[in-house]
Amino acid sequence: MNRRSAVRNLSLVIGGALLLPSCYKEAAKETQASIALKHLKVSAAQEELLAQVCETILPKTDTPGARDLGLHLRVLKMLDDCTFNKHQRLFFMGLKQLEKTAQLRHKLPFAECTTPQRLALLQNHKRGPVELAAFCSMARQLTVDAYTGSKYYMTTQVVYELVPSRYNGYFPTKDLVLNKPRNGQS
Repeated sequence: MNRRSAVRNLSLVIGGALLLPSCYKEAAKETQASIALKHLKVSAAQEELLAQVCETILPKTDTPGARDLGLHLRVLKMLDDCTFNKHQRLFFMGLKQLEKTAQLRHKLPFAECTTPQRLALLQNHKRGPVELAAFCSMARQLTVDAYTGSKYYMTTQVVYELVPSRYNGYFPTKDLVLNKPRNGQS
């Protein structure tokens, strides 16, 4: 081996060593959730499944659905910031159990189930494992909380009024009789 081929091989090895970590980071980004979380490690598949669960709970009608409002991201943020580790583990074990239950009952993943099948899986959780029951109740509560705290809900559904009643300066006062004597007394 001459010096020229040794330098070429060495440069290929160094270039590959420099390129390899960046390829690993890109592959890791594809499997992580689309939101930055401090305590939870959520894969993209888990995030997608949670988005489908939230959309099943609050579907799109004449108002935007859970997916349109990004409620699954807020649910993940609430799980990350406001729940204990025990409840976080229970939630994700229940999410995994939901997928297994869908496979057992309908021979399909949750994503491919029809809407009535999805609703049945989420509503009939009492007969299933404890993790599934805990997941369904937590998912329902967190989704509704995320919806009622969303900008859409607070600005279009429930218009917030700072003062509960407005001052009406033109209210007719001559029709009011404040000191009228009772029963003919004077």
